[in-house]
Amino acid sequence: MVEGYPYGLGGWGVPAIFREGGRLFGRYIGLLSPFIFAFLLPTALIQLLELFGLAWWASGQSPFIPPGPHPHSFASKISVGLDGYNPPPPPPVTGRTILIMFAVGILMWLLASLAVASICKAVEYIYAEQEENPSVIKSIFSSLPGALFRLFVTSIWVLLLTLATIITVSLPFYLLALVFKQAPILALLQQVFLSVSLTILGFIFLLSQEVAVLEPAHYGLSALKKSAKLVQEKFLPALTLFALTILVGGLLSRLSTFIGASYFDSGKLPRWAVYVLAVIFAVLYLVFLVYVLLVTVVLYFSSKLKYDAEEGSLPEFLHSSNENPYAPLVVPAEN
Repeated sequence: MVEGYPYGLGGWGVPAIFREGGRLFGRYIGLLSPFIFAFLLPTALIQLLELFGLAWWASGQSPFIPPGPHPHSFASKISVGLDGYNPPPPPPVTGRTILIMFAVGILMWLLASLAVASICKAVEYIYAEQEENPSVIKSIFSSLPGALFRLFVTSIWVLLLTLATIITVSLPFYLLALVFKQAPILALLQQVFLSVSLTILGFIFLLSQEVAVLEPAHYGLSALKKSAKLVQEKFLPALTLFALTILVGGLLSRLSTFIGASYFDSGKLPRWAVYVLAVIFAVLYLVFLVYVLLVTVVLYFSSKLKYDAEEGSLPEFLHSSNENPYAPLVVPAEN
């Protein structure tokens, strides 16, 4: 039998939730690895290719971006003379570049959504307290199309609310700019208010994907509302996870920038060292993605148990005694 909910999960705080994410990562790597290799590894490889793509761009060899020296490359510095550095503008954006960027964006969303859905389903199986199912991986893969649809609808609502927030926050500043034309402080205030508003929005919707995957009746706007309620239940753990994601993501971004700068300014590091750093970056990014996903799912279950206890209900999949969501898709023949 799979293990079921850890004792006291609904009352866990920050340290216990983060430890549980690491425990699941170590103990159930065999269950998680098919989804890591299928969805998260390609995401890390795309990030790795992006690093090498910048290097190709620097030498004018990129098959994706129009030829021309990168504004921070040696070639661009030499082209404007040795007595001063005034980098030229980047190459013009073409229709082909836009299409490729759009296609990569769609691919990244698809991979991220499938990763969220599969990891959620895997942790749900671990916490289901039912008989072990030898075909659980196959069952989870078969459930992904439905979860992907719910995630798509939820993402559309997130996009609409994000656009509405941007318009609502920016409009007063644009109107004030018409009156006070020589007031650069308005642009700064607009950026501050916009950043704060979007950060709050992202925090409130922190668990919306988990809700959309694990609660089929709640997706789209309903998932966003439910996420706000669950985040309230575990405000400090949710805030810690949100802040850690931003902090570590920022550090990885700095590492990516350092690797790119090391390639562009070839005097800093030999090429082989840059390749090693790029691979290390990809591995760190992969581990970071898996761990954050696991902690987020644990946070969801902890918040939901507390929320359901206050509402006097239990998680939906525990209600069903006659229906196992992980019933084997292939029944082995009897001897």
